[in-house]
Amino acid sequence: MRRRPVVRVVLVVVSLIAAWHIFAQLLWIAPYSASMRSLVPGNFLTSWQIPFFGQSWSVFAPDPINGNYHFYVRAVENVDGKQQNSEWIDAAEDELKLSRHNLLPPRAAGLANEQASKYRDAYSKLNEKQQEVVQANYYTGADWKSRFETALYKASGDDATARANAGSFITQHAYTSAYATQVAKTMWGEDVTTIRFAISRQNAVPFDQRNNPDAKPEPEQWSPTGWRGTFIMPGQSHKDFADTFKKLAEEK
Repeated sequence: MRRRPVVRVVLVVVSLIAAWHIFAQLLWIAPYSASMRSLVPGNFLTSWQIPFFGQSWSVFAPDPINGNYHFYVRAVENVDGKQQNSEWIDAAEDELKLSRHNLLPPRAAGLANEQASKYRDAYSKLNEKQQEVVQANYYTGADWKSRFETALYKASGDDATARANAGSFITQHAYTSAYATQVAKTMWGEDVTTIRFAISRQNAVPFDQRNNPDAKPEPEQWSPTGWRGTFIMPGQSHKDFADTFKKLAEEK
């Protein structure tokens, strides 16, 4: 019995999508090769893989994931008409509650952890003068973000690599600021206008000491950042974020 034309078309389309997806996975997880990835024009491969199909060999030897990231957030909150600094909360730790005892954890369980990793990587590539700019406070006035970015580029001097690193950091700074803003407004109210976040990495206890009860925790490696104004990315849904994060933060 012959299939209808519509069924044949659907089968062809599904087969093409499946073939492309398998090809994309092979390109993505294979050892990086610029020439191979150039087979896919533009940014289409990354857009296809991220955020739903991202994967790597980093969970396997010889270089497995061996550290934890922390994404601390605080804000200036209004308490009985007075401005005061809030306590710090670890957004990454709160999000990870979604994955504990969960065979199929949602992607939201690792968003803060992933962004903390990207931020720290970008911060580590900045030169000393650029890092001093990052550690300074930029939160007054509606133009705080442009003043911060101008200062960061000025600290780059005429070094092309430093300027490129500044550009990459500004992108991660924007995403990190936007995430911290959502956390702060969820925890301390919509009227929050000043926030601070601190990103750190803490290496896991060495494998050969994993069963040693006296093994000391590894020190946290910080990427210090000054106070910032709040920042909202286009398309952010604060309500959806708050509905999920508030419950996690209050969960013991």
